[in-house]
Amino acid sequence: MSYGGIVKNIIYSIYIKNNDKQIIDRHQFTKLQFKKHYQKLLNVKKDCAKNCNAEFRLYGNDITWQKFKKKYSGYQFDTINLYKIHLWEKLGMEYDNVLYLDFDVIPNTTESFFETFDMNSICVHSIDSTKENIWHPSLLKNYAIREKSFEDVMNYMDRYNMYIKAMCKKAMLAIDNNFDTNYLIPNTAILGGNSNIIKKLKFTERLDDMITILNQAKEEEFFGTSISKLFFPNNEVFFQYLLDKYKIKWYNLPYEWHTYLMEAGGKIFNDEISKETISKAKLIHLINKRFEELWKVL
Repeated sequence: MSYGGIVKNIIYSIYIKNNDKQIIDRHQFTKLQFKKHYQKLLNVKKDCAKNCNAEFRLYGNDITWQKFKKKYSGYQFDTINLYKIHLWEKLGMEYDNVLYLDFDVIPNTTESFFETFDMNSICVHSIDSTKENIWHPSLLKNYAIREKSFEDVMNYMDRYNMYIKAMCKKAMLAIDNNFDTNYLIPNTAILGGNSNIIKKLKFTERLDDMITILNQAKEEEFFGTSISKLFFPNNEVFFQYLLDKYKIKWYNLPYEWHTYLMEAGGKIFNDEISKETISKAKLIHLINKRFEELWKVL
């Protein structure tokens, strides 16, 4: 916390190598790209911290991570994504302002995140994950003309699809008799906030309750069997669920402060890396991991 009127800021990231020998090709590509571009990805974050008058910290495969991983190994949860939020909450007890960046996030500005946004709000970019925005155009068209049923469309999707996550959140809120809800789902690759607002989330503390509610929502099958069977414990679903349920003050970061580049699919996704696509980008979330292309145009 601040001492003598000096505000303490911190920016942190996580880099833990995936040593699973059976990882799929996509994850193998990610592993190789992170290894190849490790130093540059680290340096740009350190530079960002200097511009923000902040300390920088990189968390890795240390004793703290091993203990955390062991404790939550039975949760059927993507543990590293739980870990980053746990660290966010922990650092919120030590620092005035905290900013988390996934390791594939590349700062592209000298502006201070902490001075640009109201840190009394949780700062995160949430996507309006309606079927119009997320479904592939061909599926949307065939569904509209009734060539494909809702169940048919769900068979094309996996559990990580943003529309699936949005429906999972809505189902969880329905357990609380809250049916008039939106389709917003955050991408937690970039998370900002001050100590006061971070402590209101209580993500780690409420994890067990959220898993119980998720399981109830799966059993209720509010939106049918085909989609309910895809629901699973997910940090982004749980994060937005808490924001909505407890009406926690938050701010939806504009796209230039979370410019995500990934495989093209729905209406709002883009995988093009060019001077035009990143001309206004402040923080670039390179989900497709094509770092060589990005370095050439920065």
